[in-house]
Amino acid sequence: MRLGRASSYAIFATAHLAQHMNGKPIQGRDIAEACGVPAGHLLKILQQLVRAQILSSERGPAGGFLLRKGARDITLLEIVEAIDGPISGDLQLRKVADEKEPTRRRLELTCRQVANHTRDVLRKADIAQLAGLR
Repeated sequence: MRLGRASSYAIFATAHLAQHMNGKPIQGRDIAEACGVPAGHLLKILQQLVRAQILSSERGPAGGFLLRKGARDITLLEIVEAIDGPISGDLQLRKVADEKEPTRRRLELTCRQVANHTRDVLRKADIAQLAGLR
């Protein structure tokens, strides 16, 4: 599986928030600096996590981002799908020669099985584990 840059940044940022939870929001630029990622890009990603109700944000000089729920309750699947959309086993190939249709169907089934397995693995992994909090 290839994890995209935006999803990777989202996971690192969420893990950073979990590691530094003290009830106070952390500013996006501070998260970006701590994770070594571009602040402008990360802020857009953090807003996607807010829309997905993984994070909450507070405005103002003392504002920033917080986990919306416990680190054990945030799965990697939630984060990846919030950023990249649902993981699916769709085959991008729709039309093949008639004699190749059985092969296409078997390949599509295989792709769906891989997607299901990937979702299961990501669903079992949570931010607390990844952040070394348990």
